[in-house]
Amino acid sequence: MNFNKLTIILLALVWTISANAQDERKSFEAVRTNEKITIDGVMDEDVWCLAPLVTDFVQNSPNPGMPATRKSEVRMLYDDEAVYIVAQLYEKKEDVFNILTNRDNIGNSDYFGVSFDPYNAGLNGVGLFVTVAGVQYDTRYSNGGNESVYRNDSGWNAVWLSSAQVKDDYWVVEMKIPYAVLRFTSKDIQDWGINFFRKSVSLNEDSYWSPIDPEIPGFLNQAGVVKNLSNLKPPTRLFFYPYVSTVINRATGIGTSNPRLNGGMDIKYGINDAFTLDMTLIPDFSGVRSDRQVLNLSPFEVKFDENRAFFTEGVELFNKAGLFYSRRIGGTFGNRTRALNDNESVTYSPDAAQLINASKITGRTNGGLGIGFFNAITKPTYLEVENTDTGAKTEIEADPLTNFNVIVLDQNLKNNSSVTLTNTNVTRAKNGDDANVTAFNFSLNDANRNWRTSGFFGYSNVASYSDEIKNTKAGIKYNIGVNKNRGQFQYGINRNVESDTYDINDLGFLRQSNQIEHGANFSFNQFSPVGLFNNYRVRLNANHEQLYEPKEFSSWRYSVNASGQLENFWSLSAEFNNSPGVSNDFFESRVSGYVFKKPSSYNTRLNVGTDSRKQVRLSGNLRFGRRADWDQTDKSMNISARVRIGERAEISHNLEASSRDNERGYARRLYNSTTGDLESVIFGRREVRNFTNTLNGSYIFNNRMGITFRARHYWSRVDYKEFYELTEDDELIATTYDGIDSGEMVDNRNYNAFNIDMEYNWQFAPGSEIKAIWKRSIGTNDYDTQLRFMDNFNNTFGAPNVDSITIRMVYFIDYLNIKNIFTKG
Repeated sequence: MNFNKLTIILLALVWTISANAQDERKSFEAVRTNEKITIDGVMDEDVWCLAPLVTDFVQNSPNPGMPATRKSEVRMLYDDEAVYIVAQLYEKKEDVFNILTNRDNIGNSDYFGVSFDPYNAGLNGVGLFVTVAGVQYDTRYSNGGNESVYRNDSGWNAVWLSSAQVKDDYWVVEMKIPYAVLRFTSKDIQDWGINFFRKSVSLNEDSYWSPIDPEIPGFLNQAGVVKNLSNLKPPTRLFFYPYVSTVINRATGIGTSNPRLNGGMDIKYGINDAFTLDMTLIPDFSGVRSDRQVLNLSPFEVKFDENRAFFTEGVELFNKAGLFYSRRIGGTFGNRTRALNDNESVTYSPDAAQLINASKITGRTNGGLGIGFFNAITKPTYLEVENTDTGAKTEIEADPLTNFNVIVLDQNLKNNSSVTLTNTNVTRAKNGDDANVTAFNFSLNDANRNWRTSGFFGYSNVASYSDEIKNTKAGIKYNIGVNKNRGQFQYGINRNVESDTYDINDLGFLRQSNQIEHGANFSFNQFSPVGLFNNYRVRLNANHEQLYEPKEFSSWRYSVNASGQLENFWSLSAEFNNSPGVSNDFFESRVSGYVFKKPSSYNTRLNVGTDSRKQVRLSGNLRFGRRADWDQTDKSMNISARVRIGERAEISHNLEASSRDNERGYARRLYNSTTGDLESVIFGRREVRNFTNTLNGSYIFNNRMGITFRARHYWSRVDYKEFYELTEDDELIATTYDGIDSGEMVDNRNYNAFNIDMEYNWQFAPGSEIKAIWKRSIGTNDYDTQLRFMDNFNNTFGAPNVDSITIRMVYFIDYLNIKNIFTKG
């Protein structure tokens, strides 16, 4: 029986499973108030006595399903402007973990939180948290909240009010959540999905009002209900975020630049009760955190995190099909408007394209249809080209004016299911490459959420121009998976197919296409304490890969992983991976038709972490790998330490070191100096040493002001011992190439990247802040692989460096506040 037939049978099986009625969800009645409520952490307004008492929290960990150890009492009210919540959380004062952190960082502090799902569909919502120190944290959830509760839609900072106070036997949180923070329907009477949660650090206990069964994926779908919210009128949501910034740069050999003054504005406008327009006018991304640069020896691109706030806030809908990698916007692609002549060479190449503006519209209709529209435009970039005969310099347009666009339609279905249609488009002026990708993906659950069937189909089309002739490249991708996601025993199978011409990298990210992959997984999950463990999981994975064109075997591998938490709240995990037999790497050579054969290998990993509640927390891992036929040995270690100093300061230090001995890998290609034809593909036996040293620190003055610091030194050495030629018969043979040019081993690498990021942040008013940021960057790349650590460190510090200081102020303006001022006047 082939895989396609098996898939059809499994799909039929899933959808013939009988549906049992869900357990009745917890609920309470909403109570409207006309009394003014002051957000001060004191429950002294009489109207609170009219609100239903929400209590009887249930543990999620470490004892799922058991009553919470500490009592929690929550009340909720609402009026024409906002939702109000007060929580009285019982805990002796000396047992409360009252740790100050920056906004959007829960840290190791006790906290209280609420999640809202106004559409009551179990798929999309928001979470709002307050720590015992009064620090706010907010996040958006999608896909039922399957991701961790601690995952933040980093960059989404909603404007809401809160206050916390600690008493002898309890602590209190008071919250005011304006309707502008939420999106809901226009119905006269509404029921919202809602849940309340609490973290008690001294007990290492998580508890929810509406129980969250860890055997069921997601938590929005397990929320309770607040009923009969009436006559809610979505406010005019028009917010302005004007900013001013100044930037001073200093570089070795150049000196200090004159201060550069910038100004601009971000705008948020509620088009109607459900849809919001976000725009950034004259964007300013100065002071963005430094990338974690590495020496890339692979044939594939390195993926970096997005640190620009506009591209991290509210983009979960655009990412649902995995086609949106926002770092493409502002990057350079090298779409030159003309080819270089033989007597021309590039003397300057830009690192980025300036963003002119960007906007996005997102929202969801009463029928559960999510709609997203994103658009951004970047300016042209130019290469500086020198005529090697005359020395004259000219400019060539490298990237023309470029428009990036994403459109998404996402329909909520029953049982936390959904279907999504996504289109991405990149259009370039002056016959630059144009790209279009359309994808359909779905996630379908049975009524009991036992089984999930998910799938994806994508079609890409890239148009390029040569001598005014248009050439197109079309490709497809599809995958299908069936998984049992509930219970102690969970398992699933999947199939993924990507044609050799599938290309999403103009606006998405795909390391490689041209593959067919089959996978299977099985796991046993123990969610409640047993023996020495609070919980544990054992998981088995197997994968088989081959090329899409031609249909040739690539590799197969399997892995076994066991992880768990001990009763003393230490964490342990161990993993074994094996790739038996010879695998074929069709990409390492960087040349079509050359296959790099790799003998069988295995690796093991062990991870340990101590109790996170302690003042000092240690964690680390050890890894060992072996490829016997090459006598290759891979070793790595990672040690991290975090120390809390009182309630305001924290320091963490991370050391990573790895070594790969007798590794074989690509070195370079050699070409005929006369004809330019490829003569040979050179591989080498090499030693690779990587060392990363990262220091993080923070001092928090209060819940709205703090300083953070990060210093990172990455050091990589590649030392070639022997060279081979990779033949078209897929063999490594002896070669006369020795890697020496002018007395130096030119394939060796001694690479250093050193960065400092230091930031002072003061939120002087809700939604408004002042930041002062200092960044230093140092980089070296040479052939000297024999340097000892201190000699290399001193050389790095003595290398040319770049400093930048950014001072930036953003002020939040709410249209309604301005309107009220003039109305009162």
